Amino acid sequence: MTELFKGLKLIEQAREEVRGASFMSGLYLGKPDFDLLLMPPEPDQERREGEAYCQRVEAFLQQHVDSLEIERTGEIPEAVLQGLLELGAFAMKIPKQYGGLGFSHRNYGRVLTLIASWSNSLSLTVAVPQSIGIAMPILLFGNDQQKQQYLPLVARQHISAFALTEPETGSDAANVKTEAVLVDSGDAFVINGEKLWCTNGAIARYITLVARVPARQQEQDGKLVWQPVSDPVTANDSVHTAFILDMQSPGVSIKQRCRFAGCRGIANAHMVFNQVRVPKENIIGEVGSGLKYALSILNIGRAVSVPAICLGMAKQAWQPSLDRLHSRMTFGEPLANRQTQRIRAGEMAKRLFVMEALCELVWQMADQHRYDVRMEAAVTKMFCSEHCIAFLDDAQIIFGGMGYEAADSKQVRGEPAFPMEQLARDATMYRIGEGATDILRAFVAREALNFHLHRSRELLEQGVTGARLLALIRFYGPWYLSQWRPKPVTEKLRNPRTRALLGYVEHRSRALARAIVYALLLQRQAMQQDQGRQSRIECLGEALFAMAAAVLHAQNINEPYAWDLVDEFFRTEKGRIKHLLRGLLVNDDRQRERLGRQAVQGEFGALNRGIVNRTLADYRASVPENQDEGLETKKG
Repeated sequence: MTELFKGLKLIEQAREEVRGASFMSGLYLGKPDFDLLLMPPEPDQERREGEAYCQRVEAFLQQHVDSLEIERTGEIPEAVLQGLLELGAFAMKIPKQYGGLGFSHRNYGRVLTLIASWSNSLSLTVAVPQSIGIAMPILLFGNDQQKQQYLPLVARQHISAFALTEPETGSDAANVKTEAVLVDSGDAFVINGEKLWCTNGAIARYITLVARVPARQQEQDGKLVWQPVSDPVTANDSVHTAFILDMQSPGVSIKQRCRFAGCRGIANAHMVFNQVRVPKENIIGEVGSGLKYALSILNIGRAVSVPAICLGMAKQAWQPSLDRLHSRMTFGEPLANRQTQRIRAGEMAKRLFVMEALCELVWQMADQHRYDVRMEAAVTKMFCSEHCIAFLDDAQIIFGGMGYEAADSKQVRGEPAFPMEQLARDATMYRIGEGATDILRAFVAREALNFHLHRSRELLEQGVTGARLLALIRFYGPWYLSQWRPKPVTEKLRNPRTRALLGYVEHRSRALARAIVYALLLQRQAMQQDQGRQSRIECLGEALFAMAAAVLHAQNINEPYAWDLVDEFFRTEKGRIKHLLRGLLVNDDRQRERLGRQAVQGEFGALNRGIVNRTLADYRASVPENQDEGLETKKG
């Protein structure tokens, strides 16, 4: 329903139709199907293959990768990249027939977690080509010729990247301005524009480029298709299209290698395209489907890559934090004896356990190829990125001043060169990359409301009439009554503790389904701007999904400590869920928004007193004419 979230209109048009079962969809409707979360055992050969490869990667990391050097120089050495290419680390998701390893999502996640525990920048560099580089869009939407030509190249020889974001279009993916115009001969396109924050862009040989193509809609074989035109004036629209672009093409230039507060080793680029000629054969899939493809591969990527990297970073900090608690003496006692620090350590353990539970579950769901995991992937990405930040914040507090000092600075005095401050800086990026938290919350809320929006579209948009109201009452009457009746958890679980805890999830799922309907009735069209309620809807589903994942993970690993962590997670989340449910109906968002409105309208100007007052524009410096001189651009 495009009118409810008007700011996402084009993205709404490009969104995929639901394919396969979705646990989250049922959860929001008060009908969680826990059978969907019961995964078959991992095949022994698959597990052994993944574990053996992890051993090879671990040996390579220890022998050839100096993570402190990567942080210090902001560069991943060419020898490291070549070594990983030869090892097949860039080919984990590529089928064996094209020179790849053909790993499952679970094994892929295992390897990324391992690499991230040594260097998260290196793990991100490895993940991008396989999650959102040219391999995945070609595998999903490309033709046989493209698969035969390009997949072997990016499996073992060249690095790839994904170019979507532009200076004026961050999360607003539908608003790209880069244009690809068909030449008169009809055999190629000429591309002009720019892309920003393209991870691996400075070292990639090939990129997936999303650009607008002037086109006309025509009927072909009984359906409407977009046909590119050489004269933009004759086009019906300029539609998003995905291309394979060789970065060695004339007219491609890397204007800047972007530097960030963290993740200093990544080769992130600002690139410009000036009259770049691309063969027509390099279109991936159909003209006009580029945005859909981009959103599809991002959905797949965020199911594994960001959660795995966040999990690896948190695990990297776990044992050193425990060591610090025991070794750091204050007032004659180790920190481990302090109540505040024990509470902090327990909170960290709980976060780490649930992050791992969610990762394991979503990776296995993705491997089944019968689920629609878009919501589950988005929720897992948000949970892991946000909880990784909180985890590392607690770890940094445990380390105190040693957690704020750079690793190489501590190393000078013979202190352990654990990169605590680097991890804390780096983690922020994963809250933003592959879908910022606030954007993904709106996406999940949109999916959660989908069922009700289709049912009540006319009532919400056009107002109440007797006929519309009667039709809704006839449907929602029985539906509403059903939301008060408990439903069986699943016959496949015999553990009474598991069934009882999942019973709570089922009970709260029905309460959430009722609360969503109440909120829609109260707000109607106002829901399109009510981001506070949208966020609460997402957070409630996220909490319940995480609770279910934690319970099943505890049962699967069969460790005594697991149930203690599950019980604590349930205890804290129950209060939060109660508060969020109440907030769907009654909250103070309007009062808080009113203050924000006053702030953005400049009514609090007096708060600038007592400082050297500068606006954002005052920080804009002129760009030196020789800015690009000396910029080295590596091509994978």
